[in-house]
Amino acid sequence: MLDTFGNYFSQSARLKVLVAIVAFLVSIPVSAAFCSLRDPVIAIQSLYPEATQHRSIIRPINQKMRGEVAKRLPFTIHHNEIGKHTLYQVLKGAASIGFVQARSELSEWGLIEIAWAISSDMKIESLAFQRCRSPECNDTLKNEIEAVIQGKSFAELLLLVSTDGQSLSEQAKEVFLTNPAMHLLILSSALKTLAITELAWGDVISAQSQ
Repeated sequence: MLDTFGNYFSQSARLKVLVAIVAFLVSIPVSAAFCSLRDPVIAIQSLYPEATQHRSIIRPINQKMRGEVAKRLPFTIHHNEIGKHTLYQVLKGAASIGFVQARSELSEWGLIEIAWAISSDMKIESLAFQRCRSPECNDTLKNEIEAVIQGKSFAELLLLVSTDGQSLSEQAKEVFLTNPAMHLLILSSALKTLAITELAWGDVISAQSQ
């Protein structure tokens, strides 16, 4: 009987330890997952085939900056999007040809990771899906949304979402006839990308555009 009690106690103790470990892991900030390129070389070559090299510029997104971003957006950003973020400056030889930032968005299929190409005048140039389990993430969707948002600034993209950020605007609904939830998610990601890039690295981008 003592052995049985001892075994039960051991199993119970192990279970408590396992639960504690899981809780600890869940509580760890996952900021890196919200702003990292899985493979910078492949992602950058996909967005800028002419690139010869790149450099990483890491800066923190703190609570104050998160508040500044929130003022510009009709929706809030996730608390896990606070932390060190990386902007990739893309070069062709010695010349800067663009910038890349990655963002992750929560969806019913889990995290959708998107790499964004940004021009020196702070406009969206293109996008690439790093990771997406949804069957909707394909070249058809990519080409469809790129045809609409390519070359658009933050102010122009803002016109494609409703004032509360919870749906597409009437203007966008006339263009995106299917998959409204996915289109809204991608548009929201583009808006957050430009807002965060301007606030965190505006000086870097301005210096390159002069």
